[in-house]
Amino acid sequence: GTMPHAFILLAGDTVTAAQMFDEIIDPNIKRVALIDTFNDEKFEAVRVAEALKERLYAIRLDTPASRRGDFYRILEEVRWELNLRGYDNIKIFISGGIDEHDITALNPVVDAYGVGTCISNAPVIDFAMDIVEIEGTPIAKRGKMSGAKDVLRCPRCGNDRVIPLGRLTGNCDCGAAYIHLLEPLYVAGEPVCQQRTPSEIRDYVIKQLERCSL
Repeated sequence: GTMPHAFILLAGDTVTAAQMFDEIIDPNIKRVALIDTFNDEKFEAVRVAEALKERLYAIRLDTPASRRGDFYRILEEVRWELNLRGYDNIKIFISGGIDEHDITALNPVVDAYGVGTCISNAPVIDFAMDIVEIEGTPIAKRGKMSGAKDVLRCPRCGNDRVIPLGRLTGNCDCGAAYIHLLEPLYVAGEPVCQQRTPSEIRDYVIKQLERCSL
């Protein structure tokens, strides 16, 4: 049994989340702790191992590609630190956009893989929904930008911007005013914005394609 980043974000600490998980989940279920939410993976691996001792079966890394660097080296360090302290029995699991090429390269230091996207369909755009704010407090896992956001687009040149929610926007460098893409369409089941016809939507898409190099 493992856990999501959202659970650790809500708990506020990796070890606290692992202990809560260990306290509630059936003892017959193996404990697999996710260790890359807040801090350096090798330090979190050691913290969780020392907290759960023999009850910890494995640690899991779900590090986004933007923060991996040399992923093999990171995993090698985690394995070394665990072995050095006598936790050579603890397995290493990894997940998050893993494909067959990653598995071949990482087999020497990884015991198990969580593979979903790459075998579930034809090639896809990999994405995830993440917690970035809790009760108004910005918080996010490593590799993600915390806080509520607004998404802007320039109707003239197509430039997109992501900014903290509520910040002043100004105009695009081309001089045109940005439009807000995150606007409510329905409230309490009722439409609150102008509904476009299929022909209008088609014309809008074609107009945007003129700026694309195909």
